[in-house]
Amino acid sequence: MTNSSPSSVLKAVSAAVLCAALGCAPGDGSRELEAGRAAFEAGDFKKAEKLLAKCAELSPTNVEAVVYLARMKLQSGEIAEAGQYVARAAALAGGDSDVRLLGAQVAWHQKDYARAADLFAGIADDASLDARLRSQGWTGLGIVEMGRNDKGQDQTRYDLARIAFIRAIRADRRNASAYYHLGHLYRYAPFGYAEAALEQFEIFVRLDSETSSPRVQKTQRSIIPDLKESIARAATERPGAAQRNSAVCQALISRAEDALKKGNVKVARSCFKEACEADPLSFSAALGLAKAELKADSSAAGQRRAFESYRKACSLRPGAVSTLVETGLLAERLALHAQAREIYSRAVAANPASLDAIDGLIRSLGKAGDKSLKALAQAYQRYRDTLPTPKKRRR
Repeated sequence: MTNSSPSSVLKAVSAAVLCAALGCAPGDGSRELEAGRAAFEAGDFKKAEKLLAKCAELSPTNVEAVVYLARMKLQSGEIAEAGQYVARAAALAGGDSDVRLLGAQVAWHQKDYARAADLFAGIADDASLDARLRSQGWTGLGIVEMGRNDKGQDQTRYDLARIAFIRAIRADRRNASAYYHLGHLYRYAPFGYAEAALEQFEIFVRLDSETSSPRVQKTQRSIIPDLKESIARAATERPGAAQRNSAVCQALISRAEDALKKGNVKVARSCFKEACEADPLSFSAALGLAKAELKADSSAAGQRRAFESYRKACSLRPGAVSTLVETGLLAERLALHAQAREIYSRAVAANPASLDAIDGLIRSLGKAGDKSLKALAQAYQRYRDTLPTPKKRRR
């Protein structure tokens, strides 16, 4: 979990300025604070801890020194000691955002997930804080929700984590940690959205590349290449992919489109079907076949065939939000609510700001008999309420 830097509220005036203004003598802790802060920023934590501990000894009410000490203990894995410093800082300035964030992080490391969730949620929902701090609160809440489901017994926790990460990103588009954790969430069950995961990791690297941290290096050298290889392998393993003929496919698509213009839906459907056989990886052919089947046969069986073609098109281009929404709507008409949930969920992964995708997911969750899924629909609705609604055009 990413630690936040001390807020402006806790920034101490430099020792030189204090001494000039107040005539203070050496020994008030200000020099140790300034030197300790510099050592901390330089990564010399052993020296920083010694200086900041001296500052806290000389000036017991210096909150910044205590916060720095708590952060260092947290980084070194000394959770109990970090908790003691946080409690001390809370007694001095309990309402400060850095103190609250540190308290939440300590609770998370102690696996006190209920307390951690409450603390992070309090920061995320605090309108008096700036967007960056609220974003950190949402990120922390998402990480907690993932941790609460470490045994995989409550799949809805993953959706709650996704909502939290999406809200963190909406609050602060430069929150690299939120993209990173959302990428991990999408990479594995119950989502398994490789393309969406890849997008999040690539954004994370762009935002955090200057740090050259082990996390960035691992993402660049291992995670992103593995995802790209997995996506490419899945495409080549489709039946008939090795013998794809793009030229023939495109010619058949052109014939199908001409037939549609003339109103000959059956000929169009036949051409699109042949196009799919010529190139199983053609999104245009699969989508064209789906639309033609829907027009050619309005029976339940015809709509079901169209639905399967739509699903194939969605699998070929997971980022095509409009196609995903069309497919979800068809699934709803066929009362395939579980399939509709999955399709709309993928649409949300492709574009979290799509009102059509969010509304579809809320509807499909609301139609489930499971109370936990209906509660999840309410959680998505709370997120949806934060999205701007397009203004209606005047006639």
